[in-house]
Amino acid sequence: MRISTSTIYQSAGTRISDLQASVNKISQQVSSGRRVLTPADDPIASARALVISQSDSLNTQFATNRQAAKNNLSASESVLGNVTEALHNIKTLIVKAGNGTYTDTERGFIAQELQGNLDQLFGHANATDGTGNYLFSGFNSTTAPYTKKAGGATYNGDLGQRFIQADSSRQIPLSGPGTEIFENIRTAPGQFNVQPNPSNAGLAVAAASINVPTSANLTGNNYEVAFDNLGTSFTVTNKTTGTVVVPLTPYVSGAPITFDGIDLSVTNAVGPPVSAPGPGDKYTVQPGNQNIFETVTDIINALNLPAGNASAKKELTAALNQGNNNVDKSLNNVLTARAKLGTSLKEIEDLDSEGDAKSVAFKQDLSALLDLDYAKALTELSQQQVTLQAAQQSFVKTSELSLFSYIR
Repeated sequence: MRISTSTIYQSAGTRISDLQASVNKISQQVSSGRRVLTPADDPIASARALVISQSDSLNTQFATNRQAAKNNLSASESVLGNVTEALHNIKTLIVKAGNGTYTDTERGFIAQELQGNLDQLFGHANATDGTGNYLFSGFNSTTAPYTKKAGGATYNGDLGQRFIQADSSRQIPLSGPGTEIFENIRTAPGQFNVQPNPSNAGLAVAAASINVPTSANLTGNNYEVAFDNLGTSFTVTNKTTGTVVVPLTPYVSGAPITFDGIDLSVTNAVGPPVSAPGPGDKYTVQPGNQNIFETVTDIINALNLPAGNASAKKELTAALNQGNNNVDKSLNNVLTARAKLGTSLKEIEDLDSEGDAKSVAFKQDLSALLDLDYAKALTELSQQQVTLQAAQQSFVKTSELSLFSYIR
């Protein structure tokens, strides 16, 4: 068998090229620290590593979400802490205002302090998370939750509850809508809270309900039904705006009077003896569900009214008692909201610990699949380099074997 010179060169060149490629590949593995540089190096490990890498990326995104949730919840909890302090200050001022020795002027000073606390509550209710999103607007995070109005405030957000995906199977609720925190102060089991004046002489019973056909006219304001000096006629005044909504009207027991979306009736008490309204009797009509802004505004208005006689002092005492009870209910709402926030923050801490453990496990799995065994790789690199050198030297010697070499 005869081997041509070209065959020798081709065979040697191919072998040397293969050895150089092997040396280069091992050198790249050593420099990168990775055993698998392309999917062709280990298709099964590459496929498995892709799945683990995606899971690790998702776990990292959940960690980012949890940090965002933690920032939001911490901001909300801080704001509600300030709200709690403001409500405690309001309670202290209410108790202080009940001092029977205070003059109208001194009660006016307390009303000014309450106004300052009310302004603080507005600021807290319209707090943001630091990025311009309002905390207590529900889904409408770009809309300020509350705007001031005569007699209280109007809620501009919605009832939505925002959530954030904190783990593959868990969504964490963020701060709730303002209605859950600053509203839901039940002053009566029904739609309206109707109370007789403490100084009433008669025992007539007043009741109010929503007039469905005109319910769009509801204002949420406070009203007062006032009988004349004979107890035979009455007027209805919007106490929030000072407007008379029902002019002097003859009294008929049980006859309904409709105004501003409300059906109002005053009925003689069943005897014996039957008791009609007395001269100068009054009844207040308030929404059965208030917000804290309406409550504090009502207290301020009550403190700004002169209380120089026994009847006025009774009205003031009743207003302060009701206001104090309403503030207690508002405090319960705030403390309940703070408890929910604390629970969410604790859950995030637990999920963070679990996420950190997953991250370590994912990286360990990836290392086992892709990382290089340096001792083995360096040994193989040294072996391949020696083999390449030997092949090169062997080719040099072989290429010189010819008849002409002997002739020389």
